[in-house]
Amino acid sequence: MKNEKAKSNVNVTLNHDQMATEALSGKTFPCPTCGLGLLIRIAKTGKPYCVCIDCGNQIFIRGKAGIMRLMEIVESEKLILQKESSVNSPATLFNRLVQLRSQKDELQQKQGFITHDPDLTNAIRAVDNEIKRVQGELEKMSRKSSREKRK
Repeated sequence: MKNEKAKSNVNVTLNHDQMATEALSGKTFPCPTCGLGLLIRIAKTGKPYCVCIDCGNQIFIRGKAGIMRLMEIVESEKLILQKESSVNSPATLFNRLVQLRSQKDELQQKQGFITHDPDLTNAIRAVDNEIKRVQGELEKMSRKSSREKRK
């Protein structure tokens, strides 16, 4: 039964007149590889998608949950869009931090106050470690660019 629920979520079709289509059409979303701002398009099925010409990525958002998350991201304007393609840029790392913090918050909300799921605790620690790693990379970039400016 769980598998049927997942399938029905993937094959969701949205009507063109729905709020989600209007909220997303013409907005931008960063490419997960290079950070370049991609125009969100709406497929004939009413589902949002993006295409990065530089990287060759095609991003299709199919499920209700994914479409709702995309809407939240676009509306929050937390992610930074780059004007030029760059695989390991400060904007890409910053966007990764925003996503990791959101993921950590979601996991922490699932954790109970009285009883703790050890697997969930480990997942939270793993995300926290990834946050620290990405922050370290961003800090290295910052120091490197500061040294280059002084020269």
